[in-house]
Amino acid sequence: MRAAAGREISREFVDDLPLHSLMTGRTCMRVAAPFVASFPRRAAASTALLFLVGLGGCLDLKPKEACSVTVAPTSLTLPVNGSAPIVGTAFDCDGNTIRNKKVTWSSNTPTVATVTAEGVVLAIAVGSATISAEANGKSASVQVTVTPERANQVAVTPAAVTLRETNVRQLTAVARNAAGIVIPGATFRWGSSNSAIASVDQSGRVTALSAGNVVISAETDQISGTSAVLVTRIPIQSCRLSPLTSKVTVSQNVQPTITLLDSALSSLPVTGRQIVWTSSNEVVATVSQTGLVSTRRAGTTTITAASADNPSVNCTMTVEAADARIAQVLISPKVGSIRIGIPRLMGYVLVDSVNGTIPPGRTVTWRTPDPSILRVNQLGEVTGLALGTGRVIVTAEGVADTSTLTVTRIPLASMIVTPLQVTVSEGQTTQLRATLTDSTGVEVTDRPLEWLTLDPTRASVSQTGLVTAIAPGTVVIRVAAAQDGRAAEATVIIQQVPVDTIVVAETFTVNVGTTSAFAIQLRDAQGRTLIGRNVLVTSDFPGVAIGQAVSTSTQVNVTGVTIGTARLTLQTFDSNNRPQGKPSVVVVTVQRPPTTPPLRQ
Repeated sequence: MRAAAGREISREFVDDLPLHSLMTGRTCMRVAAPFVASFPRRAAASTALLFLVGLGGCLDLKPKEACSVTVAPTSLTLPVNGSAPIVGTAFDCDGNTIRNKKVTWSSNTPTVATVTAEGVVLAIAVGSATISAEANGKSASVQVTVTPERANQVAVTPAAVTLRETNVRQLTAVARNAAGIVIPGATFRWGSSNSAIASVDQSGRVTALSAGNVVISAETDQISGTSAVLVTRIPIQSCRLSPLTSKVTVSQNVQPTITLLDSALSSLPVTGRQIVWTSSNEVVATVSQTGLVSTRRAGTTTITAASADNPSVNCTMTVEAADARIAQVLISPKVGSIRIGIPRLMGYVLVDSVNGTIPPGRTVTWRTPDPSILRVNQLGEVTGLALGTGRVIVTAEGVADTSTLTVTRIPLASMIVTPLQVTVSEGQTTQLRATLTDSTGVEVTDRPLEWLTLDPTRASVSQTGLVTAIAPGTVVIRVAAAQDGRAAEATVIIQQVPVDTIVVAETFTVNVGTTSAFAIQLRDAQGRTLIGRNVLVTSDFPGVAIGQAVSTSTQVNVTGVTIGTARLTLQTFDSNNRPQGKPSVVVVTVQRPPTTPPLRQ
């Protein structure tokens, strides 16, 4: 801008004007007065005129009103104690952004989420809130959802604890967020690594059950904290054995009952407690580590049960053992057999008056009234001297028992059949031989043998071991010496004799719609008849006649289909389905059935 006298108005002058001074026309007039007065008098009029023309633009410096407001983002999800900025933007009526437009923020539920003057949302509690941005009466809103705060770490208190069995302890758990701030109201899932040692309920209450180490855990948001729990046993203060005294006969057993007591004289479970059992006189009786007392000889002993953890805690009982009176002598076997020259040790049992077994150690005497058949020494060892039957008698303190023994031959040690495997053709025979050997290595020839075929449809065997092959296949021949319980087997492989010819009539007649049969014979090269072969019958005109051989290969069933003549070809096949021998042909004539003349009246 220039004055009439040509003086240039400084732009800094305008720029230095306060913004609020340019907001109204009245302010512009206050600015103009000193501005015009600064010019020389002659230029004042013209300069003032020019300056007032420019005031028309001064009136346009008033701030624009907002026609609309937007916010971003339009929805927001935060955990408790979380924060996030949102942006509010004002637009004029032409859709242009109004820069530096002041936006006012507010929350409809500040107990759930609040917002700062700068538009930062702070999550306070779980729930929903609406955050609004307002300018010139225009507004927009953001829907904020506040979710529970997720745990970053869990701590269980106490971190380690020692409890005795049956004790109860309350554990507590605290969850903290990533900033280390406690999360109020967090819920936990409690668990035990071994509920047989210690259990925990869902309030964190731990109950000690049995000795051992266990880890108790509290988990929330898949984050866990733990406490190490050591469960110790309630110490044994004293113990009792029942009965305090026991009188038994030698060889009888005693099982005392032990009762464990704590300092309050309450019973403690025995399971899992290590108790050391001892006998003061093991010649009289021994005791197992389960407390079972086994008497051995007459006398008295003291049985002691002591805690392995504290041997000073112990209790005792007295066991008195007395020799039992022999009421019976039971020899074994009562009846049996013995081989010539092979000694056999006899057994016996001494029984007291209450049917209790008396342990060995009493004096017994052995004898036989048949010295020509049996010999017995004072250890009860019997030897057969000759074939026959004899008796052995054992006596103890005036009580006796008798065994009857039959002296027999030395048993077989081995049995084999030769040959073990042999191959023959149908209709042929082969001789098998059984060799028997006793325990001294001598061949035995006086034992009766029984020969048996396991498949009589394929082969038969005589009682001398002669095998006759009947049908192709494999058959097992068994020979047994029944008296000695020995048996052996051999395998006979029977090969099929090939068919050479099929003997059959050259022609055959059958009525239409009926089935008739004609006989066939299968023969080998020597002219012997064969059966049970696979015979295939084919017809050159199956529309006239068809045929099928029976399984025994002794006849063919023919069915007349329609009047005419057909040729049936018969061919045998081996087990590998290969043609065998020469085929035969039968000419079949299918005719009408004969007409029956009417009966005369």
